[in-house]
Amino acid sequence: MLPMQPGDVRATYADVSALAEAVGYRPRVALEEGMERFVGWYRGYYGG
Repeated sequence: MLPMQPGDVRATYADVSALAEAVGYRPRVALEEGMERFVGWYRGYYGG
């Protein structure tokens, strides 16, 4: 990791409500559950 560089952003977020309204997609899995599922898959697939 390097120190902050000119132009780096300390914090960022996105409001995807307009996209959700336009395409009708809303996640059905909470972030925490999705991360647990992903880690489980990753460990199973890569043998970690």
